[in-house]
Amino acid sequence: MKRAFLFLGLAISGLAVQAQDFKPAKGDITTEFGLTGGINSTNFTLNESATGGLLRFRYFQSEGLAYRLGFNVSSSSDKTNVYGPNDEKGTLTQSQTVFVVNLGVEKHFAGTERLSPYAGGDILIGAMSQKDKAEDYAGGAYAANTNSEVKGPGTFGFGLRGIVGADYYIAKHLFLGAEAGFGFLYAKEGETKTTASGTTTTVKSAGSNFALSPSVITGVRIGFVF
Repeated sequence: MKRAFLFLGLAISGLAVQAQDFKPAKGDITTEFGLTGGINSTNFTLNESATGGLLRFRYFQSEGLAYRLGFNVSSSSDKTNVYGPNDEKGTLTQSQTVFVVNLGVEKHFAGTERLSPYAGGDILIGAMSQKDKAEDYAGGAYAANTNSEVKGPGTFGFGLRGIVGADYYIAKHLFLGAEAGFGFLYAKEGETKTTASGTTTTVKSAGSNFALSPSVITGVRIGFVF
């Protein structure tokens, strides 16, 4: 009889330990993606598509405290060729670089075995630069010896926001979640420099934008612990 109770106690202890394994522990890292579409047309997206999408990670300092990191570094270049009557070539090269970083912290509350509600805050910083370079090109057509370069306008922005959300662990270290925030975002457009025929002209900033509003940061997220 004593042996039976011993085995029963060990079994219950094992189940309790397994139940505690659903959520992240100290030192764990999570990453996640947004879910869009319906059951038959589900797509995975990066978080915060309004900013171009962020790769996002969380590091759990403890079971109740996590640090957030999101970032996006992207660069694009588009080259357009035009030709003259004797097959001369002109080009327009348009390039853009975007950098966004999100730093934050989350306080996780008790919830249940599978549900982990949290609140926290974020700092957001972003910058964008762009340049157009034309060689033997003007107005969409070939133009011999017509060269120009336009740098800008670039944009710099920053923001602060409070966040609330919850993760529900559908399996060990695999969760679905949702998150919303309230905060402000400030963005300022930089100057534009145009160089043509050896002369540079500078146009000052066109202005800035300030927004204070609530938002759904990512509708439905799926993530995992590693």
